[in-house]
Amino acid sequence: MKQKVVLMLGLCLLLSAAACGAAATPPASSRGSLPPQPPVSQSQDGSAADQTKSLPGAPAQAPVPNANPAGTAAVADRMIIRTANLSLTVKDAEAALETIKGTAAALGGFVSNSQLTRLNKDQVRVTVTVRVAADKFDEALKQIKQAGIRVNSEQIGGQDVTEEYTDLGARLRNLEATEKELLALMTTVREKTGRAEDILAVQRELTNVRGQIEQLKGRMQYLDRSVSLATLTLDLVPDSLDAPVASDVWDPLRVARDATRSLVVAMQGLINVAIYLVIFLLPVVLIVVLPIALLIRWLRRGRRPQRPATTT
Repeated sequence: MKQKVVLMLGLCLLLSAAACGAAATPPASSRGSLPPQPPVSQSQDGSAADQTKSLPGAPAQAPVPNANPAGTAAVADRMIIRTANLSLTVKDAEAALETIKGTAAALGGFVSNSQLTRLNKDQVRVTVTVRVAADKFDEALKQIKQAGIRVNSEQIGGQDVTEEYTDLGARLRNLEATEKELLALMTTVREKTGRAEDILAVQRELTNVRGQIEQLKGRMQYLDRSVSLATLTLDLVPDSLDAPVASDVWDPLRVARDATRSLVVAMQGLINVAIYLVIFLLPVVLIVVLPIALLIRWLRRGRRPQRPATTT
Protein backbone atom coordinates (compact mmCIF):
# COMPACT_ATOMS: atom_id res chain seq x y z
CA MET A 1 0.00 0.00 0.00
CA LYS A 2 2.79 2.29 0.90
CA GLN A 3 4.51 1.53 -2.37
CA LYS A 4 1.40 2.54 -4.32
CA VAL A 5 1.17 5.83 -2.45
CA VAL A 6 4.83 6.58 -3.16
CA LEU A 7 4.32 5.73 -6.84
CA MET A 8 1.33 8.05 -7.11
CA LEU A 9 3.29 10.87 -5.50
CA GLY A 10 6.13 10.35 -7.94
CA LEU A 11 3.81 10.52 -10.93
CA CYS A 12 2.28 13.73 -9.62
CA LEU A 13 5.70 15.28 -9.18
CA LEU A 14 6.69 14.34 -12.79
CA LEU A 15 3.48 15.78 -14.16
CA SER A 16 3.99 19.00 -12.19
CA ALA A 17 7.56 19.35 -13.43
CA ALA A 18 6.45 18.75 -17.03
CA ALA A 19 3.72 21.38 -16.67
CA CYS A 20 6.19 23.93 -15.29
CA GLY A 21 8.62 23.27 -18.12
CA ALA A 22 5.93 23.71 -20.75
CA ALA A 23 4.85 27.01 -19.18
CA ALA A 24 8.40 28.34 -19.04
CA THR A 25 9.17 27.45 -22.74
CA PRO A 26 7.56 29.85 -25.27
CA PRO A 27 5.57 28.35 -28.12
CA ALA A 28 7.23 27.78 -31.45
CA SER A 29 4.94 30.28 -33.18
CA SER A 30 5.98 33.13 -30.89
CA ARG A 31 9.65 32.31 -31.24
CA GLY A 32 9.74 32.61 -35.06
CA SER A 33 7.25 35.44 -35.58
CA LEU A 34 9.74 38.28 -36.05
CA PRO A 35 12.06 38.06 -39.09
CA PRO A 36 15.74 38.82 -38.68
CA GLN A 37 16.64 42.46 -39.23
CA PRO A 38 18.64 43.10 -42.40
CA PRO A 39 22.08 44.68 -42.14
CA VAL A 40 22.32 48.43 -42.27
CA SER A 41 23.04 49.55 -45.86
CA GLN A 42 25.28 52.49 -46.60
CA SER A 43 24.57 55.15 -49.21
CA GLN A 44 27.22 56.57 -51.57
CA ASP A 45 28.11 59.39 -49.14
CA GLY A 46 28.65 56.90 -46.26
CA SER A 47 25.47 57.67 -44.27
CA ALA A 48 23.23 54.87 -43.06
CA ALA A 49 20.22 54.17 -45.23
CA ASP A 50 16.71 54.32 -43.85
CA GLN A 51 15.99 50.95 -42.24
CA THR A 52 12.24 51.41 -42.18
CA LYS A 53 11.98 50.54 -45.88
CA SER A 54 13.22 47.00 -45.05
CA LEU A 55 10.50 46.38 -42.50
CA PRO A 56 7.31 44.58 -43.52
CA GLY A 57 4.43 46.92 -44.26
CA ALA A 58 6.62 49.99 -44.73
CA PRO A 59 5.57 52.17 -47.73
CA ALA A 60 7.76 51.78 -50.79
CA GLN A 61 9.66 54.90 -51.80
CA ALA A 62 9.47 56.18 -55.38
CA PRO A 63 12.62 55.38 -57.42
CA VAL A 64 14.96 58.25 -58.09
CA PRO A 65 14.98 59.12 -61.82
CA ASN A 66 18.25 58.49 -63.64
CA ALA A 67 20.01 61.65 -64.72
CA ASN A 68 21.31 59.97 -67.90
CA PRO A 69 18.68 57.47 -69.04
CA ALA A 70 19.65 54.70 -71.40
CA GLY A 71 16.90 55.74 -73.80
CA THR A 72 18.82 58.86 -74.81
CA ALA A 73 21.84 56.81 -75.85
CA ALA A 74 19.57 54.34 -77.63
CA VAL A 75 18.03 57.12 -79.73
CA ALA A 76 21.46 58.51 -80.55
CA ASP A 77 22.64 55.09 -81.75
CA ARG A 78 19.78 54.62 -84.22
CA MET A 79 20.79 54.11 -87.87
CA ILE A 80 18.75 56.49 -90.03
CA ILE A 81 19.03 56.86 -93.81
CA ARG A 82 18.20 60.52 -94.51
CA THR A 83 16.81 61.63 -97.88
CA ALA A 84 15.36 64.81 -99.37
CA ASN A 85 13.52 65.62 -102.61
CA LEU A 86 13.41 69.27 -103.69
CA SER A 87 11.96 71.15 -106.64
CA LEU A 88 13.60 74.56 -107.06
CA THR A 89 12.85 77.43 -109.41
CA VAL A 90 16.15 78.90 -110.57
CA LYS A 91 17.14 81.68 -112.91
CA ASP A 92 19.60 79.52 -114.85
CA ALA A 93 19.58 75.74 -114.32
CA GLU A 94 23.14 75.19 -115.59
CA ALA A 95 24.56 77.95 -113.38
CA ALA A 96 22.61 76.60 -110.40
CA LEU A 97 24.06 73.13 -111.08
CA GLU A 98 27.60 74.51 -110.90
CA THR A 99 26.76 76.30 -107.65
CA ILE A 100 25.36 73.09 -106.14
CA LYS A 101 28.46 71.16 -107.18
CA GLY A 102 30.61 73.70 -105.38
CA THR A 103 28.42 73.51 -102.28
CA ALA A 104 28.62 69.71 -102.19
CA ALA A 105 32.40 69.76 -102.59
CA ALA A 106 32.79 72.36 -99.82
CA LEU A 107 30.79 70.12 -97.45
CA GLY A 108 32.80 67.02 -98.33
CA GLY A 109 30.13 65.57 -100.63
CA PHE A 110 29.76 64.99 -104.35
CA VAL A 111 27.26 64.88 -107.21
CA SER A 112 26.48 61.24 -107.93
CA ASN A 113 24.10 61.74 -110.86
CA SER A 114 22.84 64.56 -113.07
CA GLN A 115 20.51 64.71 -116.07
CA LEU A 116 20.07 67.71 -118.36
CA THR A 117 17.01 68.17 -120.57
CA ARG A 118 17.05 70.95 -123.16
CA LEU A 119 13.67 72.63 -123.45
CA ASN A 120 14.59 75.09 -126.19
CA LYS A 121 17.59 76.90 -127.56
CA ASP A 122 18.28 78.86 -124.37
CA GLN A 123 16.65 76.89 -121.54
CA VAL A 124 17.47 73.58 -119.86
CA ARG A 125 16.00 71.62 -116.96
CA VAL A 126 18.35 69.72 -114.65
CA THR A 127 17.78 66.77 -112.31
CA VAL A 128 20.71 66.17 -109.96
CA THR A 129 21.47 63.82 -107.04
CA VAL A 130 23.83 65.03 -104.31
CA ARG A 131 25.47 62.90 -101.59
CA VAL A 132 26.79 64.56 -98.43
CA ALA A 133 27.76 63.35 -94.97
CA ALA A 134 24.79 62.73 -92.69
CA ASP A 135 25.96 65.33 -90.18
CA LYS A 136 26.13 67.92 -93.00
CA PHE A 137 22.60 67.19 -94.24
CA ASP A 138 20.88 70.23 -92.72
CA GLU A 139 23.64 72.62 -93.78
CA ALA A 140 23.61 71.28 -97.35
CA LEU A 141 19.82 71.60 -97.53
CA LYS A 142 20.01 75.21 -96.35
CA GLN A 143 22.70 76.25 -98.85
CA ILE A 144 21.03 74.48 -101.77
CA LYS A 145 17.77 76.32 -101.09
CA GLN A 146 19.67 79.60 -101.27
CA ALA A 147 20.80 78.73 -104.83
CA GLY A 148 17.20 78.93 -106.10
CA ILE A 149 14.60 81.64 -106.41
CA ARG A 150 11.92 79.70 -104.54
CA VAL A 151 11.13 76.19 -103.33
CA ASN A 152 8.27 74.58 -105.22
CA SER A 153 8.13 71.36 -103.21
CA GLU A 154 10.13 69.75 -100.42
CA GLN A 155 10.00 66.22 -99.04
CA ILE A 156 12.37 65.02 -96.29
CA GLY A 157 12.40 61.41 -95.18
CA GLY A 158 14.28 59.05 -92.90
CA GLN A 159 14.42 55.25 -92.94
CA ASP A 160 15.33 53.50 -89.69
CA VAL A 161 17.45 50.41 -90.45
CA THR A 162 18.65 49.73 -86.90
CA GLU A 163 16.65 46.52 -86.47
CA GLU A 164 17.71 45.19 -89.86
CA TYR A 165 21.38 45.95 -89.17
CA THR A 166 21.21 44.28 -85.75
CA ASP A 167 19.56 41.19 -87.24
CA LEU A 168 22.20 41.02 -89.96
CA GLY A 169 24.95 41.22 -87.34
CA ALA A 170 23.46 38.37 -85.31
CA ARG A 171 23.07 36.20 -88.40
CA LEU A 172 26.64 37.00 -89.44
CA ARG A 173 28.03 35.93 -86.07
CA ASN A 174 26.11 32.65 -86.20
CA LEU A 175 27.33 31.91 -89.70
CA GLU A 176 30.93 32.71 -88.80
CA ALA A 177 30.69 30.33 -85.84
CA THR A 178 29.27 27.68 -88.18
CA GLU A 179 32.12 28.30 -90.59
CA LYS A 180 34.69 27.70 -87.84
CA GLU A 181 32.99 24.44 -86.89
CA LEU A 182 32.94 23.32 -90.51
CA LEU A 183 36.64 24.14 -90.88
CA ALA A 184 37.41 22.09 -87.77
CA LEU A 185 35.23 19.29 -89.11
CA MET A 186 37.06 19.43 -92.43
CA THR A 187 40.39 19.00 -90.64
CA THR A 188 39.03 16.08 -88.63
CA VAL A 189 37.62 14.34 -91.71
CA ARG A 190 40.88 14.70 -93.61
CA GLU A 191 42.95 13.37 -90.71
CA LYS A 192 40.73 10.45 -89.67
CA THR A 193 38.73 9.18 -92.63
CA GLY A 194 40.14 10.92 -95.69
CA ARG A 195 37.13 9.84 -97.77
CA ALA A 196 36.43 12.03 -100.78
CA GLU A 197 32.67 11.84 -100.26
CA ASP A 198 32.91 13.17 -96.72
CA ILE A 199 35.33 15.91 -97.70
CA LEU A 200 33.12 17.05 -100.60
CA ALA A 201 30.02 17.08 -98.38
CA VAL A 202 31.72 19.31 -95.82
CA GLN A 203 33.12 21.48 -98.61
CA ARG A 204 29.63 22.05 -100.06
CA GLU A 205 28.29 23.18 -96.70
CA LEU A 206 31.31 25.40 -96.18
CA THR A 207 30.83 27.04 -99.58
CA ASN A 208 27.15 27.66 -98.86
CA VAL A 209 27.93 29.24 -95.49
CA ARG A 210 30.66 31.42 -96.97
CA GLY A 211 28.28 32.67 -99.68
CA GLN A 212 25.72 33.67 -97.06
CA ILE A 213 28.43 35.45 -95.06
CA GLU A 214 29.49 37.49 -98.09
CA GLN A 215 25.86 38.45 -98.80
CA LEU A 216 25.33 39.63 -95.24
CA LYS A 217 28.59 41.61 -95.24
CA GLY A 218 27.64 43.27 -98.52
CA ARG A 219 24.23 44.28 -97.20
CA MET A 220 25.75 45.65 -93.99
CA GLN A 221 28.31 47.66 -95.95
CA TYR A 222 25.52 49.10 -98.09
CA LEU A 223 23.56 50.13 -95.00
CA ASP A 224 26.70 51.68 -93.48
CA ARG A 225 27.27 53.79 -96.61
CA SER A 226 23.62 54.77 -96.85
CA VAL A 227 23.54 55.89 -93.23
CA SER A 228 26.83 57.79 -93.39
CA LEU A 229 25.88 59.62 -96.64
CA ALA A 230 22.56 61.46 -96.98
CA THR A 231 20.91 61.77 -100.42
CA LEU A 232 19.38 64.93 -101.90
CA THR A 233 17.50 64.70 -105.21
CA LEU A 234 16.95 68.09 -106.85
CA ASP A 235 14.79 69.25 -109.76
CA LEU A 236 16.03 72.60 -111.09
CA VAL A 237 13.31 74.35 -113.10
CA PRO A 238 14.11 77.55 -115.08
CA ASP A 239 12.19 80.64 -114.08
CA SER A 240 10.61 81.27 -117.50
CA LEU A 241 9.20 77.73 -117.64
CA ASP A 242 7.75 78.06 -114.18
CA ALA A 243 6.20 81.47 -114.93
CA PRO A 244 2.37 81.67 -115.10
CA VAL A 245 0.62 81.64 -118.47
CA ALA A 246 -1.10 84.96 -117.92
CA SER A 247 0.46 87.91 -116.16
CA ASP A 248 -1.34 90.76 -114.44
CA VAL A 249 1.34 93.25 -115.55
CA TRP A 250 1.34 94.37 -119.20
CA ASP A 251 4.82 94.93 -120.62
CA PRO A 252 4.71 96.69 -124.01
CA LEU A 253 8.45 96.38 -124.51
CA ARG A 254 8.27 92.65 -124.06
CA VAL A 255 5.39 92.45 -126.53
CA ALA A 256 7.39 94.53 -129.02
CA ARG A 257 10.39 92.27 -128.62
CA ASP A 258 8.22 89.20 -129.17
CA ALA A 259 6.67 90.75 -132.29
CA THR A 260 10.11 91.69 -133.64
CA ARG A 261 11.35 88.19 -132.98
CA SER A 262 8.37 86.71 -134.81
CA LEU A 263 8.94 89.06 -137.77
CA VAL A 264 12.59 88.09 -137.96
CA VAL A 265 11.67 84.41 -137.86
CA ALA A 266 9.09 84.90 -140.64
CA MET A 267 11.57 86.83 -142.83
CA GLN A 268 14.14 84.14 -142.28
CA GLY A 269 11.63 81.59 -143.51
CA LEU A 270 10.85 83.59 -146.64
CA ILE A 271 14.51 84.08 -147.40
CA ASN A 272 15.14 80.37 -146.93
CA VAL A 273 12.35 79.61 -149.43
CA ALA A 274 13.83 82.07 -151.96
CA ILE A 275 17.25 80.50 -151.57
CA TYR A 276 15.79 77.05 -152.22
CA LEU A 277 14.00 78.37 -155.33
CA VAL A 278 17.12 79.93 -156.77
CA ILE A 279 19.61 77.19 -155.93
CA PHE A 280 17.45 74.09 -156.27
CA LEU A 281 14.49 74.76 -158.59
CA LEU A 282 16.20 76.99 -161.16
CA PRO A 283 18.77 74.33 -162.21
CA VAL A 284 15.97 71.76 -162.39
CA VAL A 285 14.01 74.06 -164.70
CA LEU A 286 17.01 74.71 -166.90
CA ILE A 287 18.01 71.06 -167.13
CA VAL A 288 14.62 69.36 -167.47
CA VAL A 289 11.88 71.78 -168.35
CA LEU A 290 13.72 73.87 -170.97
CA PRO A 291 14.70 70.90 -173.25
CA ILE A 292 11.13 69.58 -173.07
CA ALA A 293 9.75 72.96 -174.02
CA LEU A 294 12.14 73.22 -176.99
CA LEU A 295 11.18 69.70 -178.12
CA ILE A 296 7.48 70.48 -178.01
CA ARG A 297 8.03 73.64 -180.00
CA TRP A 298 10.00 71.78 -182.65
CA LEU A 299 7.30 69.13 -182.99
CA ARG A 300 4.63 71.72 -183.45
CA ARG A 301 6.65 73.45 -186.14
CA GLY A 302 7.09 70.13 -188.01
CA ARG A 303 3.35 69.44 -188.08
CA ARG A 304 2.43 72.86 -189.37
CA PRO A 305 1.26 72.54 -193.11
CA GLN A 306 3.43 74.27 -195.64
CA ARG A 307 1.83 76.91 -197.85
CA PRO A 308 1.89 76.20 -201.66
CA ALA A 309 4.10 78.41 -203.66
CA THR A 310 2.24 81.07 -205.71
CA THR A 311 2.93 81.46 -209.46
CA THR A 312 2.96 84.78 -211.15
